[in-house]
Amino acid sequence: MIKRTLLSLICTVSLCTSAIAQDEPQRLDTQKYSPDYCEFTATFPEKPFITNSCENAEDKSTCFNLISYTKVFVLSASVQVEIICNPSTPAMYTEFTPEVMENTVRAMTKETVIEAYEVNTRQDENYRQTGLVGRGRKGLDETMYIAQLWIGQNSIMSVEAELSGEQIDEADELFAKILGSIGSIKQIDEEDSTSTQVKEPKPQEP
Repeated sequence: MIKRTLLSLICTVSLCTSAIAQDEPQRLDTQKYSPDYCEFTATFPEKPFITNSCENAEDKSTCFNLISYTKVFVLSASVQVEIICNPSTPAMYTEFTPEVMENTVRAMTKETVIEAYEVNTRQDENYRQTGLVGRGRKGLDETMYIAQLWIGQNSIMSVEAELSGEQIDEADELFAKILGSIGSIKQIDEEDSTSTQVKEPKPQEP
């Protein structure tokens, strides 16, 4: 059984916060997922897989990269995260109002979430984010399911994360850590810059 205390942690960290043709999975070069066209980023403890998929194999505009990471622990506990980031436009940003985004994350989780605890949207200067925290079921196991949608002026990113199986602190911590690494590149860079600034020492009085 997944602890409800973890639910509170995830809410704080994350928000609260057709045939498909597939190529063979490839490894990302780094642990950080942050392609040039994407305004958002995520960091994994190990290299995730990237799989190129197309909704229509004859139309390259329908293709996208699916980033997936899975970690299985003893007692069948597992963490699974899937991310897709595609280019978008300022017109799409205007179109994706908070209501549209909340409806979208509900649609994303329609077949995986039994009960949605919370759906929230936040607005930043450079992006808009909607997140859903819910409870699901995989076989006999209860799962915690997080869905997020991030949109900026030039890109849109979806995140689906699932924690399932027996209660293991290591799995809980990994789940929260990955979710906590997801965010706006610009905002994260600004926060890192602020935290690493060295303050000049005050002159000593004679």
